[in-house]
Amino acid sequence: MGFVAKTEGSVQIDQLVVGYSDAVEACETVYDILRVLKRITLDLGFRYFSVIRMPDGRTSDLAEISLVSNYPPELVQAYDDKKLLQTSPVIGALKSSTMPHSWQIDDVELTRTEADAAAVNDLFREFGLLAGTCFPVHDTRGRRGAVSFCGMRRPCSLEEQVQLAWLCNMIFLKVGESKPEHDRSAPKLTDRELQCLNWTAAGKTSPEIAVILELSEHTVNHYLASSAQKLSAVNRAHAVAKALRLGILE
Repeated sequence: MGFVAKTEGSVQIDQLVVGYSDAVEACETVYDILRVLKRITLDLGFRYFSVIRMPDGRTSDLAEISLVSNYPPELVQAYDDKKLLQTSPVIGALKSSTMPHSWQIDDVELTRTEADAAAVNDLFREFGLLAGTCFPVHDTRGRRGAVSFCGMRRPCSLEEQVQLAWLCNMIFLKVGESKPEHDRSAPKLTDRELQCLNWTAAGKTSPEIAVILELSEHTVNHYLASSAQKLSAVNRAHAVAKALRLGILE
């Protein structure tokens, strides 16, 4: 599996940024942001996008730090099952620099242990993640995060990085400001998803919920991430708030 060239006639990067800055500014809900990010990702020639908050020392799962993304749930679950976030060189690079960070799958053996490198290589190739570029961002309160694009094309060029950096910071700000979708019909959550949300609403952390429900912590985070996605929520607190408004929590 090799890199795929950008489609002929694809949008020039300066035109893309100008064209989408107004679209991002107009976003009011998480769904609005998802739609715009999908179009940006497609125009860039990538396959996946994600908006995350930077993990702290207590965070071990990708599901827990994800705010908005189109990663397949199976990919996130497998990544978290193997605890790959804890040793991620990308997260390390983003924490130590304010510059965009690019990566390629062929370099994974240089930045991870042999076991982790093999796991990442197999998993990423299975889902078509050969390369990507991550943009460090922050909000008005100084909270840090990252906006990433990845897939089967080569990482962003220097020109693309310069042009996209501002747009990515704008996206991160909008995610923090976004409102939930006002949908009268409540999405169908599984019993486990509801249990995890109920305990979160009661103030319990993922490790505490894991003990209560006799599950692993990463499984709890998976259920919370899945319920947040179904509720079009940006994080677990947002998911709890929306679930309470919809009357689906005890």
